[in-house]
Amino acid sequence: MRELELEIVALDKRGAGIGKSGKKRYRVDYAYPGDKVLATPMGRGRARLVKVLEASEARVTPRCEHFSRCGSCRWQGLSYEAQLRFKGEVIQKLFAQEAQVKPSPKIWYYRNRMDFTIASHAIGMRRYSSFAEVESAEGCLLLSKESDEILRLSQEFFQEKKLEAYDILAKKGFLRYLVVREGKFTGQRLINVVTTEGKFPVEEYAGTLGEFANSVVWAVNDSLADVSFGEIRAHTGEGYLEERLGGITYRIPAFSFFQTNPYQAECLLACVKSWLGGRERLLDLYCGVGTFSLALADLASEVVGIEEDAEAIEAAKLNAVLNDINNASFIAGKAEATLAKVGGRFDAVLVDPPRAGLHPKVIAALNKLSPEVIIYVSCNPYTQAEDIKKLEGYEVEELSPFDMFPHTPHVENIALLSRR
Repeated sequence: MRELELEIVALDKRGAGIGKSGKKRYRVDYAYPGDKVLATPMGRGRARLVKVLEASEARVTPRCEHFSRCGSCRWQGLSYEAQLRFKGEVIQKLFAQEAQVKPSPKIWYYRNRMDFTIASHAIGMRRYSSFAEVESAEGCLLLSKESDEILRLSQEFFQEKKLEAYDILAKKGFLRYLVVREGKFTGQRLINVVTTEGKFPVEEYAGTLGEFANSVVWAVNDSLADVSFGEIRAHTGEGYLEERLGGITYRIPAFSFFQTNPYQAECLLACVKSWLGGRERLLDLYCGVGTFSLALADLASEVVGIEEDAEAIEAAKLNAVLNDINNASFIAGKAEATLAKVGGRFDAVLVDPPRAGLHPKVIAALNKLSPEVIIYVSCNPYTQAEDIKKLEGYEVEELSPFDMFPHTPHVENIALLSRR
């Protein structure tokens, strides 16, 4: 098989190295700017890393034994300083502004949720660039040391009970996902087991986990869709998780979204609060369980949150009661369908959409609403930059990027948009 010597000159938007050989360029995973590598062309402008011939000064030895096989921490071979620098370059390129990326308070064991695939031989993560293969998550440095014991106990229990792992290629089997969620500031832990149709011994499994789980939820996903959630059939304990951020307690349903790095999320909330100032009416789009709505409620006379996940909305309402917040209301519905029905004017709007960005109807509604300020929180600065160009009459007053996901190419960015 033909091999090429490539000089890695840049990174693409997905964090892979861009290697140059003459006039040709190749995308090489796990290669970084400054490297000289030996790689095998794979077609479609991609090449597989064979060997690092000369290492970039930014390279470090990865701590995890599963690095390059697991599909998660593709930048673990980079020094943390280099990770921040490269993420800052993304923001500068997209927004033509220099912005220092705020480092994560923790770069190991910072995640509060991991979705593990259950295979016959291991519980772990999909291998990088593989649809079906699973790499063991033993020794994973992202969630917690306790998660290792949870995976060990779970694997032993599943084998003892002869519960068959789901085969995604054959589309048969029972056990699909093990989702571990932790309250970093409360110490609570919620375990979600997702299976196909059948019977799962929830109580017995919870007994096996003992003090490692405050609650165990069993859910069924009998569709062909490879997703780590389903219809809840049974649970032990409360069936939810509680977490605290910035003095606010949040109750989080089993499958509802919550900021994945709570240590950095506190910094995110502090930044938004410092920008917002006093407001009359604040609209929070894609509000989830009320993460921003409730944290910002003391800065506005009224806060209205909109979220598609109806269970998250019920949690947001309950969270307002739990925290004695009386000026926040919540509406269940898609932002693009619900925004036009919300009455009155808002002088500030906060948006925190999924990676795909704002729906065109949301952009049109925001242009019509024309609030004084829009605070755009995004886990995908590429779609964020495109959306901002479509918001009429606004300029970017401030940018503040945060590293929410150390050892990955992802960067969270907050933009403060002021009406001209």
